[in-house]
Amino acid sequence: MSKGACTEGRAAPYAIMAAPERDARIRAEQLKLLYANLPGGLLAGLLSGALLLSVQWHVIRHAVLWSWFAVLTLISLSRYLFAVRYRRRVVGPDRVARWERGIAYGTLLSGLTWGSAGMLLLPDQIPNQVFIVLVLAGLTAGAVVSYAPLARVALYFIAPALLPLTARLFYFGQSLQFAMGMLSFLFMVMMLATAWRLYEATLGSLRLRFENSDLAAVLACEKAAMEDLNRELKREIGERARVEEGLRESEARMRAIVDNVLDGIITMDEHGTLESMNVAAERIFGSAAADMAGKHFSMLLPESERDEYEGYVESYLDSGKRRMLGFGLEITGLRRDGSIFPMELAVSDMVLGRRRMLIGIVRDITERKRMERMKSRFISAVSHELRTPLTALVGSLSLLAEGVGGDLSVPGRSLLAIARNNTARLARLVGDIIDMDDIQSGVVKLDLRHLNLADLVARAVEEGRSLAAVSGVALVLEPGLAKAPVYADGTRLIHVIDHLISNAVRFSPRAGAVEVRVEAAGANVRVSVTDHGPGVPDSLRDRLFQPFARTEDPVAAPADGAGLGLNIARAIVEAHGGSVGFDTVSGVATRFYFDLPQWHDSGLDSDSARIE
Repeated sequence: MSKGACTEGRAAPYAIMAAPERDARIRAEQLKLLYANLPGGLLAGLLSGALLLSVQWHVIRHAVLWSWFAVLTLISLSRYLFAVRYRRRVVGPDRVARWERGIAYGTLLSGLTWGSAGMLLLPDQIPNQVFIVLVLAGLTAGAVVSYAPLARVALYFIAPALLPLTARLFYFGQSLQFAMGMLSFLFMVMMLATAWRLYEATLGSLRLRFENSDLAAVLACEKAAMEDLNRELKREIGERARVEEGLRESEARMRAIVDNVLDGIITMDEHGTLESMNVAAERIFGSAAADMAGKHFSMLLPESERDEYEGYVESYLDSGKRRMLGFGLEITGLRRDGSIFPMELAVSDMVLGRRRMLIGIVRDITERKRMERMKSRFISAVSHELRTPLTALVGSLSLLAEGVGGDLSVPGRSLLAIARNNTARLARLVGDIIDMDDIQSGVVKLDLRHLNLADLVARAVEEGRSLAAVSGVALVLEPGLAKAPVYADGTRLIHVIDHLISNAVRFSPRAGAVEVRVEAAGANVRVSVTDHGPGVPDSLRDRLFQPFARTEDPVAAPADGAGLGLNIARAIVEAHGGSVGFDTVSGVATRFYFDLPQWHDSGLDSDSARIE
């Protein structure tokens, strides 16, 4: 036992032996138990093989029997010689892995050999089948005891030995063989569970033995520790000097790290007065830390935005409102040369002694914003370029479906239907992308007119019935308001209704129904779409109207849909001054609805407008 171990024992009396060392020694003891049990198991296996050979002698071809027994004998002899080599060598904890692999591979080969008996030596005669089942069951029970010190070694024998027999018995298809196969499978599961329990019991016993050994060592360590106490006190004086030197080195190291990070780091007092800036912050703002020290952090913002953020620090400290906590707050920064740039700001507070300080992390996002604009322009350009050929393609396919190009064969009509459905789906996706581009750019164009919302809903339901029929869903327009005057963009609202209907159809079971209703909701007009699908999962409800929000459930989630429809629908409805919501009961029904202000003649002169 090392002196260091005794010192460690004072702080943690039951940790004299390090955990990795103890685990390695336990592993070595488990391996020793395995090799101690191996010769008896090999002998039992050979005797069982010889007995099986004699019983099956008249029902199985002799060449097959002798070949199988020769393989069994060769594997058993090789494993025995390997065990003899193990006993003649001193195997330390550091060499356990090699010998563990050896016994594991040998056990697997034995298991596969006995498993082949269940395939090759299983005759049609029921008594002989029962005998093989009994032999394999007995060997497996013995293997549980012999190989329990390592659970995976037991698995390597039990599973290969019994699974082929189980499969072969199921293959016969007879009720008796099927019953024996079920018993074989249940026996295998039971043996595996038993092996695992024996493994845990063996492991617990070995751990207890080593812990008891550690406890005895602890007592000796405590005695030695008392003798070392005076010497340690003297050493502590020198250690304190080294700690102080280490603190100075640590401070220098932390300064080097702070000065080399890519994000700007600034520190302020609780009133927002700048105290320090790292090199990255100096580079971002173009100002030296010495020049900025003592100034308010709002000096790093344009004058137009200083009023908004001037009292933020005091408000943050007084109310605990963490508006800036974590990256995500995008504001405008001001460089020394007067140029402005977009940046992300995160603020957190800390206490040093009795002094409260604020730390600001600044990130220049100029390049990211430029890339986002390029991406947006690219998506917009590509989407608009795709719309023209897609429109022509949809029209051409419609003409073919109407017989303009002549009669088509049944396979041809089927292929045409597939092409029309997928082209329409692609056209909807392109339309969604263009709408998303408008939403993200902050501009939603509306052609506002005086409309009867009930007529729009009836039209959308009529157009959606073909889509619903393909999915085996009935689309029902329930009785409601016949007159629902609104001042709105009809094309945009049709798009909203289509999204809600297609969403409900996708989540409806076959032979189900989707109900659409127009009704009054206070001073508003409400359009609701109800399906009887699985409902909205709890994990999705808070982000349902966000872009690309989809359930991760592979059963409940349809394969199509990009997760944009509900987000687009909400943006359009809110641009009209309305609101969107939903009610759901899992496994019963889900109702999506949107409300629009009911139109009353207010003397508007124009029938169209653009809202930005």
